[in-house]
Amino acid sequence: MKNIVVGFIVSMVGSMPLGYINVIALKMYQSQGTASLTSFLLGVVMIEFLLILLTLKAANWLHNHKRFTKATEILSIVFMLALAVSFYNGTETKSENNIPAFMTGFSPFVLGLALNCINLVQVPFWMGWNLYLINAGYIEVSGSRKYAYVTGTSAGTFTGVFIFVMILQKVLTRTSRLSPWLSAHLFSLIFVLLAIMQSVKFYRKYRNAQG
Repeated sequence: MKNIVVGFIVSMVGSMPLGYINVIALKMYQSQGTASLTSFLLGVVMIEFLLILLTLKAANWLHNHKRFTKATEILSIVFMLALAVSFYNGTETKSENNIPAFMTGFSPFVLGLALNCINLVQVPFWMGWNLYLINAGYIEVSGSRKYAYVTGTSAGTFTGVFIFVMILQKVLTRTSRLSPWLSAHLFSLIFVLLAIMQSVKFYRKYRNAQG
């Protein structure tokens, strides 16, 4: 039970800040409703379940291969810029519900699977948290106990993203009338902002490492 509770809390809090999965989940909810959002999140947490198991088993390897972590961070920046362009093009071409083509070509569940497969920046995130929680004695991952922890993290991610979507949707509903242009291009701007934030974080991290 302790593993489940700790995994749930860490994952829910970690999934609440702005990230590209959260933003796409919000767009999924706006364009296709609650059922599609739920299906999308199930795909997301299925991949996360497997990924966290992998980081638990390969924690030492990942810790010793800094180049892999660095590569995932660079790719995440490039991917967020690509999403910004995709959402901008979707708005400019007046596609269905102003969403990119990749969000209409697949089922929400498959889209959740695919997008979280390439969400590589979560690898160092979970590697760091897993090592901390294990070393601090907050979780026990021997034998089958690790599955309780990973189940808790999956439930936490689902809950955190769902809450994020519901809250932000209410905020956007109240503010969208203030600026039609901003409302139309909001998602592109969010992804550009995320790319900038990730770039600054990347620069500071490796500048300090070199210094």
